[in-house]
Amino acid sequence: MADSFFKKENNKKKTLIKKQKAQKRQDRKTSNNKGKGFDSMIVYVDKNGHFTDTPPEINKPEDKS
Repeated sequence: MADSFFKKENNKKKTLIKKQKAQKRQDRKTSNNKGKGFDSMIVYVDKNGHFTDTPPEINKPEDKS
């Protein structure tokens, strides 16, 4: 038996929604931030008080002799 126009449209909408949900699920899996190392969580403060991801440069004092 042939499907009516509205049944076909509803089936198209359902498949479209399923594809969108699958895409969102895949995006969440790829951009997951869980399980990353401790180094990615560290934030440093520079001499002006701004937050940075790079550690500060350590200036060793020169010998005066």
